Amino acid sequence: MEEYIDLEKALGVAIKAARSAGDIMREFYQLRREDTAAKVTRETKEGSYQTPSGADAPLKPSPLELLNIKSKSTANDLVTHYDTLCDETIMKILQRYDAKVENEKQKAGFGSFQFRFITEEISPDAPLTDDPTWIVDPIDGTTAFVHGGCDCCVSIGLTIKKRTVLAVVYCPFLGNTHHMMDDSSPTAVPVGELYTAIRGKGAFLNGQAIHVATGVLPTTALVTFNCPTRVRLSMEEMSNCKSQWEALKQAKHRRALEANGHIRQELALLPVQGIRSYGACALILAQIAAGRVDLYMEPAGMIWDVCAGSLLVTEAGGVVQNMWGREFGMEGTTTIVAAANETLAEYGAKLCKEVTYADFWKP
Repeated sequence: MEEYIDLEKALGVAIKAARSAGDIMREFYQLRREDTAAKVTRETKEGSYQTPSGADAPLKPSPLELLNIKSKSTANDLVTHYDTLCDETIMKILQRYDAKVENEKQKAGFGSFQFRFITEEISPDAPLTDDPTWIVDPIDGTTAFVHGGCDCCVSIGLTIKKRTVLAVVYCPFLGNTHHMMDDSSPTAVPVGELYTAIRGKGAFLNGQAIHVATGVLPTTALVTFNCPTRVRLSMEEMSNCKSQWEALKQAKHRRALEANGHIRQELALLPVQGIRSYGACALILAQIAAGRVDLYMEPAGMIWDVCAGSLLVTEAGGVVQNMWGREFGMEGTTTIVAAANETLAEYGAKLCKEVTYADFWKP
């Protein structure tokens, strides 16, 4: 199957899709800035902001109304109108490419095959198969996006035979800037950071080859380790407890927080060089590939969180495995320990195994 697909062309299409979604994200941030600036100007002129009424009422909805924020599994598992809009935009671009490739291969006598999709907002429950599959997170780090942060990104991966063969992670809010002049002052416009990889061909940031940090020890490592905001009840737990699921989940969450605290304490007592917390799994993995972060442990990532980023890490010379210290895979569990080298990966997995940290998210 892999030989039927030109991965360079597929990467180009994925880049186009990611940039298109990034443009949508960036446009919303511009709307937010304009809305804030208008309020500040009004406050300056009037002493305090008051919502206009009647004929002077604004015709445009507020940024908060445009977001249309909703909760999914928990109150802090957010989805917005822009998640769906970005997902639809990406899907249209990928589907046009897929239809063209499928038609060309059939005409050439290669037989019929079909691309599949697993996307967070449109088809999250689709199974991972051997077929070529686009795995998409239209906005990884939705909470950061809602709050106007820069740690959110678009993540697109392509798998064949359940292995990631190409990756695109695009953050429109990081990277170099250029300046556009208006009548009053220069305005910085972000170019963004575009991470790309094809299996066996290395990892790149805005077209420049990247590599994980070298010679890093646990005592010199910068570690990203997040505080868990939710846990998962296993099928066994749900079958043993016919009711009181919320109480059971809350108790399990408390134990997970205690385990998380133990790991943090061990990191701090070693000590590692620093402990950080960010919200976008794919972007953190990209940061490891770029040599900016050295160790990352994530127990609750979904397939769309880890698909593209895991390839970036390995193509940049890093190591990925699961929290039990075994080979990383995207079936069943997507717990991941990503590191600049084997020593760091083993250290991270050891800390997680000591408190059976991954079990709090076991299916």
